[in-house]
Amino acid sequence: MFTPMTAPPSTPLATVVEADIAELAAALGEGRVTSVELVARYLNRIAFYDRAGIALNSVIVLNPSAFAEARAADERRAHGETRGVLDGIPFTAKDSYCVTGLPVASGSPAFADLIAGDDAFAVAKLREAGAVFLGLTNMPPMAAGGMQRGLYGRAESPYNAAYLTSAFGSGSSNGSGTATAASFAAFGLGEETWSSGRAPASHNALCAYTPSRGMISVRGNWPLVPTMDVVVPHTRSVDDLAHVLDAVVADDPETEGDLWRSQPWIALPRPSEVRPDSFAALEPADLAGLRLAVPRIYVGADDDSAHPIDPRPSVMALWQQLRTDLEAAGAEVVEVDFPAVNNYEKLHAGDEDFVDRGFVPREFLTDEVGDLAVWGFDTFLRLNGDPTLNRLADVDGDRIFPHPTGALPDRYGIYSFDIAYDIAEYVGAARAGVRAPTDIPSVEQGMRGLEHTRRVDVDDWLVAEGFDAVIFPTHSDVGPADADVNEASADIAWRNGVWVSNGNLVPRHLGIPTVTVPMGTMDDTGMPVGVTIAGAAYADVHLVQLGAAIEALGRRRTTPPRTPALPDEALFDAPRPAAAGPLEVRIDEVRIDPDHDHTTVTFTATVEGGPIDEVVAFVDGVRATLTVSGSRIDGRHHLAADAHTTPFSEWLPPFGPLVVVVARGFTGAVAGALATTEGSPL
Repeated sequence: MFTPMTAPPSTPLATVVEADIAELAAALGEGRVTSVELVARYLNRIAFYDRAGIALNSVIVLNPSAFAEARAADERRAHGETRGVLDGIPFTAKDSYCVTGLPVASGSPAFADLIAGDDAFAVAKLREAGAVFLGLTNMPPMAAGGMQRGLYGRAESPYNAAYLTSAFGSGSSNGSGTATAASFAAFGLGEETWSSGRAPASHNALCAYTPSRGMISVRGNWPLVPTMDVVVPHTRSVDDLAHVLDAVVADDPETEGDLWRSQPWIALPRPSEVRPDSFAALEPADLAGLRLAVPRIYVGADDDSAHPIDPRPSVMALWQQLRTDLEAAGAEVVEVDFPAVNNYEKLHAGDEDFVDRGFVPREFLTDEVGDLAVWGFDTFLRLNGDPTLNRLADVDGDRIFPHPTGALPDRYGIYSFDIAYDIAEYVGAARAGVRAPTDIPSVEQGMRGLEHTRRVDVDDWLVAEGFDAVIFPTHSDVGPADADVNEASADIAWRNGVWVSNGNLVPRHLGIPTVTVPMGTMDDTGMPVGVTIAGAAYADVHLVQLGAAIEALGRRRTTPPRTPALPDEALFDAPRPAAAGPLEVRIDEVRIDPDHDHTTVTFTATVEGGPIDEVVAFVDGVRATLTVSGSRIDGRHHLAADAHTTPFSEWLPPFGPLVVVVARGFTGAVAGALATTEGSPL
């Protein structure tokens, strides 16, 4: 007997919107939702808001095995073999992460057909914990920027379409920021080389962690600048961040391809020597008596700077409120000159950078984004092992980061501390011969010099001045959405404090750990802004605790107004756990018939493994009309006449309609499937 699958009316705490990992795990444990049904709910949100409707374009490759992974999690739960709080929880990863069998294009047309041979370390650790991989998120080519349009275009803001979802100059994890903020998954994996993890976190009211050297293995991630690249989890709360860190902050015995963990000159602690037994069990830091340093430049109090920052008044209002709350909790907040930034950027007369002081050889700054980056690219391709492309010398260099049609020129180089490089030249360098780090004369002294600079300008300075951490607004403003085509908007988006997160290159170049949490939402733009907490090397655990303490002062994250809950995504009131047993859903065909009034989507699906008790299907996140005959399902849905006719990038065809089918058998087993039209990207 077939009956439609129904759900009770949505309530704020009963949908996947803003649901945290612990809530989702509890709902799975109580049987109020299955992992298969969670995947379906997130896919419907992606279909409705990301690929149709407001077209946020953040999740650009879906995992065709997502339902199979979710089904495996439900089977484990049915057998009492749950792996922990992440088991059955869906997540995304940036397009630069290897996920076995999926493209690993890193947003570049040159690598559109490159297939990952294995999982990146962070993805593998999450899958070991039972998390379900949902899809890859958008980014500019090779992460060499922020909001430039690449192979898949770019992501847009779920808060305000008039503004960028990340920093234009360095915010390449833009898809991860949008997807996590809009509840397209429980959490996401981004990355950072300059500020590509912090910037989208700030613009999307997320939490982000940028680790000390070697704390999270970058093996299996496309590199950009190997001395700077780090894994950056994106979550909607510090609690969620802690659960993710419990999985990914782990020792990795394999080091090849991970520069800091494989170099022979500088001993790094193992993650197991730094991390607690459980991040999730940590208590928030006690703010009473802490001394927090605030760099003057980031609160508009350094007019004599060579590169002054003029924070937006609505950002300063949020900062002043947070400062008041911190002081009320007993912290001392002190405005200071921060030597790490002042020296690096030579902001005042007498400031000397690491070259001036003889810590780093000048040629290292060229080699770091030259021969060392060439080694990183080539090593990634070799280790990935795609038989069709496994050497940088075989790549079409002009397609690695082609300038988007109609876009304004980028403005890199306008700041004296910027590091210039041309990725297109890497291929020629590789053809001339790839040199290992140990064969590049400047690298040993350069890497030692980076570490020495941080010890002097951060670690030792914090101790000498009696500070527990450094804290500052993550951004001074947010760039307009048309900054790629409008000169006046570009003037705003490329200002210091806007083009890259505050701190610019300093945190990643010097290996300074940070935690970013929401500071609030600007009252004039409706856009969020974050606050970043930085500390000495390997003070990572304390920074997470400080982030939790700030979060405990009051909720500062706001829910994106453009992506509210959908009618069919509520969790169930009564337990309906999935049972073990054979059940499989297969979508056999998806057809699309456009005419002048509307577009009709029809599809057929088959359920195998037992009679159907309940079935539901969606097209672009909206419930479809079904006819069920035995194991065969026929569905139909009408879309707008112009649906799926607009490409999301100049390189690929438009997405097709996304069909999601979920069935429950009489045994209680639950299974699902997803598909789109033939020839359309999944």
